[in-house]
Amino acid sequence: MIKIPLLLTGLGFFILLTGLFLINCESGQNYLSPEGPRFTGKYAVHPKTFDDTLKVASFNIQFSEKIEEAIYTLRNSPDFEETDILLLQEMDETGTEIISKALGYDYVYYPATIHPQSDKNFGNAILSIWPINNTRKILLPHEFYINKTRRIAVAGTVSAGNWQIRVFNVHIATIALSEEKRLAQVDSVMRSISGHHSRIIVGGDFNTIFEKNIKDLDYIFTLSEFIRASKGSGLTIEKGPLDFTVDHIYTKGFHVIENGIIETEASDHNLVWVKLVADNRSDQ
Repeated sequence: MIKIPLLLTGLGFFILLTGLFLINCESGQNYLSPEGPRFTGKYAVHPKTFDDTLKVASFNIQFSEKIEEAIYTLRNSPDFEETDILLLQEMDETGTEIISKALGYDYVYYPATIHPQSDKNFGNAILSIWPINNTRKILLPHEFYINKTRRIAVAGTVSAGNWQIRVFNVHIATIALSEEKRLAQVDSVMRSISGHHSRIIVGGDFNTIFEKNIKDLDYIFTLSEFIRASKGSGLTIEKGPLDFTVDHIYTKGFHVIENGIIETEASDHNLVWVKLVADNRSDQ
């Protein structure tokens, strides 16, 4: 039997890239205040009436670099049409503003850190065709031991008419951090979810490289009666040997109508989207 060298496998290639990244990696500057910095904008025009259906997408735009390419992809993809809520990761404030203005969304953005690789703000944004209220930044535990950066989640309540939808945009650490610590980051998000909300979206980049990572993630969410709405949507990283599903959308108070991905060269991630219908048995 021919043995395939580790560096030729998907995992080996990922480890090699991670190792190259860690060489001479400087420390980031973290924003440890839960209050901010915080950036907002209002570009949504004449939001539609909520009709029990909701379309949500999540997109990691690598270091907020190819913003114009990302906008072009979204404008020209039929699968992105009528997306109500868009979750963005690895963003800076400039890229978030440009996308929100170009596509017509209100937004809230919190940076987690000034990333040492890009020397720019690096964080999460929630974009919505409806107003976003009661926003907060959730500091996730366990900084990365090499560059000392922290990850965050961003929460906000989307007011779709009389409906209040609690939304969380999450960016978990890579597998360079132990699985125990990464699951602790997920758990910190779950513990921040109030029982007062019956319709909830939790999405983002969970860096689930292995099938076991996804199963562990599903288990945590299932304990709180969430479903993985993006299940079966497809690979969100397709880069030769690096083929993984790392981006997910979970929900509570909704059923899944359909889901999918949008392939793009604007990032190292594909966009994942879900179309949902409200569970009318849930109380507001």
